[in-house]
Amino acid sequence: MGWWWRKKNKNKKLILERGANLLEDLIEFGHGKSNPIKFFSADEILKATNNFSDSNLVYGLVYPFSWYSGKNENHPMILIKKDVGWWRGLRVDLLCRDIAVSSMVSGHKNFMKLVGCCLEFEHPAMVYHGVKKHYRLEISEETWKKRMKIAEDIATALAYLHTAFPRPFVYRVLSSLNILLDEDGVAKLTDFSHCVSIPEGETFVRVDRAAEGLYSFMDDNYLSNGVVSEKTDVFAFGMFIGLRLLLGYESYLEHYIGGEEEESEDEFNSKMKRHARNLHSTLKEDRPMEEIADSKMIEKMGQISEQERCQMKAFLKLSLRCTGPSEEVPTMVEVAKELKKIQRSLYI
Repeated sequence: MGWWWRKKNKNKKLILERGANLLEDLIEFGHGKSNPIKFFSADEILKATNNFSDSNLVYGLVYPFSWYSGKNENHPMILIKKDVGWWRGLRVDLLCRDIAVSSMVSGHKNFMKLVGCCLEFEHPAMVYHGVKKHYRLEISEETWKKRMKIAEDIATALAYLHTAFPRPFVYRVLSSLNILLDEDGVAKLTDFSHCVSIPEGETFVRVDRAAEGLYSFMDDNYLSNGVVSEKTDVFAFGMFIGLRLLLGYESYLEHYIGGEEEESEDEFNSKMKRHARNLHSTLKEDRPMEEIADSKMIEKMGQISEQERCQMKAFLKLSLRCTGPSEEVPTMVEVAKELKKIQRSLYI
């Protein structure tokens, strides 16, 4: 009985520590606003998902999470996101940050609607409304029209993070791995574990990038000095729409996670800068759109109309503006408006 009692007290202490951590984040990021979320017990989650059975698995590992469908008395359809501890797993404080920020943005159409969380598992779980079906983003399968819509949706989500709160949030780790599509084709940005907020009256914050092992499109100021600002997201977004959505390149993040090579921070920074320069030069190549755009997408289209070619050129130009000299980059609000304009041109 002694071991059982010690384990029970240890779990209780762990839950209290996590609850305090989450409450601290809710207060810090909530700016005094109430963000009601439900706390589920481990038993409730296990019952809702049939003990995380394979039949409830919506899609497997989407670094570092697995997603399960479920239901209970109050919610006929829910989605549960569980950190499976694969690779490194996320620190609990980062998961608490994800919960806190998710609770603040869940009313927006380009974010998942958070119901609550469970702090009792080794790796906390998050619970979302699951009324609509959601799918992993597979860019290679998306048409040009849908890629345009995805770009606008994610730009709108980032613009909301930058402008909707007294202290702007910077997302930091934009990747196709963190984007879901619902059954209506609406893109949703997920995973706010690496979000940082900019102090009021400031335009940037310094972070220890090495401590969190982030592998995404990073501008030079972030890589070299750990300086994070709204421009950090603009740069990452520009690389994402140019390289992933238009050119069809695979994400560097996905490549890097698959590798086992250990390297120092300086080696990593040097590799990332070299990688960014190479990709950026690809965006600047003066070649026909049929030669540089994603060949799989072009093949499915059959041929590009003059209207679509103009759209792609505008898309590429916007990508280059986002990744250009720091003093000339647009805001995410301006980017979202420009994408809406480019999309609309298809119907004029």
